[in-house]
Amino acid sequence: MKKLLSLCIAVAGLCHAQDVLLSEINPSNFNRDFSEYNQQTALFCAQISEVAYWDRRNVEILKEQVNQNYPESQTNYTLIDDTYGIHHNQVLLWANKDFMVIAFRGTEPSVLKDWLTDSKYWNYQNADGYDEELSYLPPGHGGFRRSLTRLIKEKNLMEEIKTIIKKTNTQGNLKTYPIYLTGHSLGAALSQLFIVPLQYNQLNFKGAYHFAPPLAVTCQMNAELREKYGKIVYDIVNYKDYVPRAGRNGTAHFGKFYRICDNGLLYKEEEAYVKFRLSEYFNEFKLHALGSHIKALRSPKNSFALISERSKDNQPYPCMELKGKMRELCH
Repeated sequence: MKKLLSLCIAVAGLCHAQDVLLSEINPSNFNRDFSEYNQQTALFCAQISEVAYWDRRNVEILKEQVNQNYPESQTNYTLIDDTYGIHHNQVLLWANKDFMVIAFRGTEPSVLKDWLTDSKYWNYQNADGYDEELSYLPPGHGGFRRSLTRLIKEKNLMEEIKTIIKKTNTQGNLKTYPIYLTGHSLGAALSQLFIVPLQYNQLNFKGAYHFAPPLAVTCQMNAELREKYGKIVYDIVNYKDYVPRAGRNGTAHFGKFYRICDNGLLYKEEEAYVKFRLSEYFNEFKLHALGSHIKALRSPKNSFALISERSKDNQPYPCMELKGKMRELCH
């Protein structure tokens, strides 16, 4: 997508892919009520998650195009990049006067640092005397927690959020301005962990869409997070993607669970996993890719009404053949 955008700009015109992107991140498409799944809002968040992978030059070009197309809702952004040591994280703050979407960048297959972060499966929790600013960081995946800690402490993520709110909405109240989270893969994991620190800093978390989210939060904390935020958080997983179920049994997702079947249809279902044949793991990268999620989200067959209709009377796990022992999380 980065190269595609550059090419489109170079020929001084919108190619089809960029035209579609601009249409799908139209601010008027974004439904700020996250109490029910919304197809356009899910697609908006997925596309902003894609933009979180971009470099600053292309994000700037996109922002200018958005502001030309939608002058009534001027957009600002901040792109935070952290490449210290084994860490390689990027966060996009995408804001207008009405709301902000914070997108954490996911794993890039060619970046070893990302894989090192992903592989640190051991669980951590706060010890006595832990930094007060991070004292509410949920216990969970050690690599993800360390990455988020750096973004908060070393890259001043909270202050960057407050700064762009003040810049974008000069009359806005930091405590009431709506903030939404999103991310793909590693980015979805960081988003899961970031909800509580965001609210601890008296910022107004209003909901999240997570795409291919890894297991990040311990089961001990899961029930509490599900109770507080589960009704406005969506975890969207491709049916045989290994990443959202890799790691220890002591971690889980806490949002509403939507699975993309092999036919591209979304179902709202119970979260569970089964053991697949070895040959089926070769589909992992294709199914894990954000592009495969965007394609499914875009389908007219995946509106909220149609998802609800086909999910209501089906078996609890319509996307999977239940072969072997089913793995239920946090049971």
